[in-house]
Amino acid sequence: MPIFRKFFTMCYLRNTSNVYLYCLDEHPMKQDADKFKYLSVRKVAKYRIFTSGETVLLLFRKNKYAPPGIIGFCTITGPLKKLSEISLQERYLCREHSMLQLPVADIQCSVSMNIIDEEVLYSLPYMNEYLGKLRVFKPYSLINIYIPILNILERYREYWFIWHAKRSEAEVFQYKRLFLHKEREYISHRAYLKLSKNVTRCSTCGLEHKEFASFTPRFFEFHEPDVNPIGKYVKVDITKFIPLCPSCHRIEHEKIVPQCFTDKSFGIIGALGGHLSCGWNTKYFKDEFEL
Repeated sequence: MPIFRKFFTMCYLRNTSNVYLYCLDEHPMKQDADKFKYLSVRKVAKYRIFTSGETVLLLFRKNKYAPPGIIGFCTITGPLKKLSEISLQERYLCREHSMLQLPVADIQCSVSMNIIDEEVLYSLPYMNEYLGKLRVFKPYSLINIYIPILNILERYREYWFIWHAKRSEAEVFQYKRLFLHKEREYISHRAYLKLSKNVTRCSTCGLEHKEFASFTPRFFEFHEPDVNPIGKYVKVDITKFIPLCPSCHRIEHEKIVPQCFTDKSFGIIGALGGHLSCGWNTKYFKDEFEL
């Protein structure tokens, strides 16, 4: 199976009723996959009810082989438990005995590659505006970041040929900026109707088109100028967006990734084998990596 097929297969995230973000204290591959059965959790709201099949994204910061980010995910298999509700034979699987324990299974993760880097995750409008700057900083912390994050990760995965190939650091950084830029430009149908009112001309080339109506396909696209989306978050202000025809908008986006036009030595050949793994045996990773 080609590497890119394997990547798409292994990184598949199912839509579930809730999606959680959990901060790991150590890399899961320090133990066999079948021993990853509980997440020790510091604190959970009393009203929170966990359902079997829900997804937990695993954030890890102490990786020697990749920047801080989401390295994998697992599936919740039952309700939150106190330590006293877990058999003595299984308690050794709990990381911290003073905390609540969340039963999980079906873990998939990677050592050398993230599903998404933390700096990109925390630069998303979704994480800063819609969720009120939700973060997990301390190990054993868990928060609900809801279903739409899976759609965002799906859009991030569209650049698999960048994240999984031997590209220059400059080009990878530029594509991260492009991804975040496009996430900032994502606007609702209602907002688009408001912005497109009386718009009949591209701001750059002057191309004319009839005014947009709710029952016709969109023609003009709206571009956010002069914003660096990585780093300190700046609130999205759609009143500053400018209307462009699709061609001019494409050219503006190409300006964010000039490296791919100046350096012709990079391509999809030489893709890295950094896809997610499941059902592993710890011995292999202890031999290959310093976990």
